[in-house]
Amino acid sequence: MNGIITVSLSPVIDIHYSADSFDAGKDNVVKSRDIFAAGKAMNVSRALHTVGISAETHMLLGEENASEYLRLASDYAVPLSCITTDGAVRENISVNTPNGETRICLNNYSITPNILPVFAVKIISKLSENMAVVFSGSLPKGITCADFVKFVLTIKNAVPNTKIVLDCPTLASEHIKEIKPFLIKPNYEEALKLLNNLNFAGFTSEDNNDTENAAKTLCIHTESSYCVISCGASGAAYSSKNGDSGYIKAPKINNIACSTVGAGDSMLAGMLFSFLKENSLHRCTISEAVKWGVAFGSAACLNKGTEPPTAENIFQLRREID
Repeated sequence: MNGIITVSLSPVIDIHYSADSFDAGKDNVVKSRDIFAAGKAMNVSRALHTVGISAETHMLLGEENASEYLRLASDYAVPLSCITTDGAVRENISVNTPNGETRICLNNYSITPNILPVFAVKIISKLSENMAVVFSGSLPKGITCADFVKFVLTIKNAVPNTKIVLDCPTLASEHIKEIKPFLIKPNYEEALKLLNNLNFAGFTSEDNNDTENAAKTLCIHTESSYCVISCGASGAAYSSKNGDSGYIKAPKINNIACSTVGAGDSMLAGMLFSFLKENSLHRCTISEAVKWGVAFGSAACLNKGTEPPTAENIFQLRREID
């Protein structure tokens, strides 16, 4: 792997409120408000930037508030390329209290499939051989899974050895199989959904062996080179088409997690960082990549809102992972 591009069809503006408590149906006083240009693609690129990796993010932005998104993103030092469309960028609201996090997510963004070929050409122009293209996030209204598969394959087929990375909860296993990606990273709930149609018995995220077997099954049936199932604070299971599999436990975090929003995106960034770093050393193992991914994801939980993990926390936590 010699470079990374991240892609989002439906980015989001994340608004985070901090409060001592939250009571539904009552007036709630907040202590602070933070706002971020976010979405899974931006989150991945921001996490990579903290360790010195530049990963340009490509996105579609609703023109009604695109300027607001770009203004917020201008502070991140992440290269950004966008195409504006009708409508507005989604806005999600999170309320963080000592007892947990409440999220309110909008799904009001809609586009038409005719924008995808134009978007694909723009992405292809930035690609060279053996780069990774990360497609992450749910599909916006107006785009079917078939539309998306065609869009991804247009990009994959245009440049030899493009490594496709998928973190798209909208897709079913048959859609992923059409793409035959380099890496998929469902979380526990997404993995359960993908396995529903594969006659695979349910599994619990607390059982490492069950989760590892689930990763093996998804890797085989989706014809992915690698499958990693993230299980939050527990860790992550992994499998590869070459037969490597296992489970990496997450390090214990003494601090109370500030926010889990974007932790999975940071985990994905950590794996990509490892593949990119190890490529220069002529070695690349999925177990090492997942260890870095777990370190990135755990470190992200120590920051408020959608802030990326700090390099200091990443490397400290990595040293704690066997």
